[in-house]
Amino acid sequence: MIRSSRSEAAAICYCEKIDIPYAVVLCSDMPDALLSIATDIRCAFSNVQTAQCGEIIRTLIVPNPFAGEAEAKARQPFRHAPGTLCAFASSMAPSFPLLVAFRAVQGVGAAAIMALGVALLRQTVAEDDFGRAIGWNAMTVALFSAAGPTIGALLIGLGSWRFAFAGSVLLAGMALVATYSLPSRRSDGKKLDSVGLCAYAVIVPAFVIAVGVARQSALVAMLLSAFGGLGLWLLIRRDFRRETPFLPLPLFRSPSFTRSVLASVLCFTAMGMALLMLPFALHDRLGLSARDTALVMTPWPLAVLFATPITSRLLERIQPARLCTAGALVLAGGLSVLTFASLARNIPVHALGAILCGIGFGLFQTPNNRTMFLSAPIDRAASAGGVQGTARLAGQVTGALAVSILLSVGSVRLAASFAFGIAAIAALASASASWWNGR
Repeated sequence: MIRSSRSEAAAICYCEKIDIPYAVVLCSDMPDALLSIATDIRCAFSNVQTAQCGEIIRTLIVPNPFAGEAEAKARQPFRHAPGTLCAFASSMAPSFPLLVAFRAVQGVGAAAIMALGVALLRQTVAEDDFGRAIGWNAMTVALFSAAGPTIGALLIGLGSWRFAFAGSVLLAGMALVATYSLPSRRSDGKKLDSVGLCAYAVIVPAFVIAVGVARQSALVAMLLSAFGGLGLWLLIRRDFRRETPFLPLPLFRSPSFTRSVLASVLCFTAMGMALLMLPFALHDRLGLSARDTALVMTPWPLAVLFATPITSRLLERIQPARLCTAGALVLAGGLSVLTFASLARNIPVHALGAILCGIGFGLFQTPNNRTMFLSAPIDRAASAGGVQGTARLAGQVTGALAVSILLSVGSVRLAASFAFGIAAIAALASASASWWNGR
């Protein structure tokens, strides 16, 4: 493998520090906007939640196919141009369908960034420094995943949900400019599997839509699930006969890698449910405005910021699996506090739950990512990056769907308690997967 010069590595690290915040905030700034959008456009909460699921579906489809083209696409500045234009268009969208369409284009770009980032670092950062690079990468993802809703709520507090989407225009522009600092390099990546991509783009929405329509029509949900299952089976059979499979199935031969991916999906499911439901819960339980909601949620990203660098130092002394387990357990504790916070009905209890969630997530994310990437062969770093992005987004999709279903069948108060409780169970399951990873 060819290593890059220090200047090239520095340029790529700089670019990723701009790209990743844009990609992560784009995927996490919508929760606080949901309430404002539903009120402004007069849509049901469940409908705008479903739209959020549709946006994440598009980002869920992209990471795996783009991971194989890391060198070919990651260094081309035009990858940010459509996202920058759509960031501005989203803030000015005159109707809900156009808003969803513009955000979908942004979501595709964000997924590509998340899939390609680690592959670029793997190809440019020296072996001795790669573990540290993963830590900084994980810290950036963790921080901005938690900070996205807070930033969105603060911008919405200025007067409209459109301010939240306008805020991504600045990040998109910075990412576009930063991409020009990347050195050019000729592509030696594999050719995009168009047949596998088309099949994948049909199979994933089939499963997600099946869950979304299960309450309205059990028959349609069963048919979609059967269709998706058959398509997945055929795609896997096809991959077994190919020298370069579309799905990164060989990576899952490593038990450590498989458990890390499972733990990540469960953790992000818990995080996704909590971050989507918390603004609604604070508004319903305490009657808080968007600005006050942002203030209550601010301890969450601050706790992530505090815990992540400490976790990086603890990794030198403590086994990663134990840190992951401890982090998931703390996250489960914070979610349990939020579950029963409706009984106290005061701000400090909700803030305490948010702080515990942030600390737990900060303890979990860095060692889990480190375990995941170091369990994969060096020449499959791009595929591992695609799996990491898919695992994160799969958890967010699952959490968003669960919240959407809960909001559609009951009151916000009841849905919030159930959502936080289910999220706590998912965090406990993540802790169990991490614990077995260390045995």
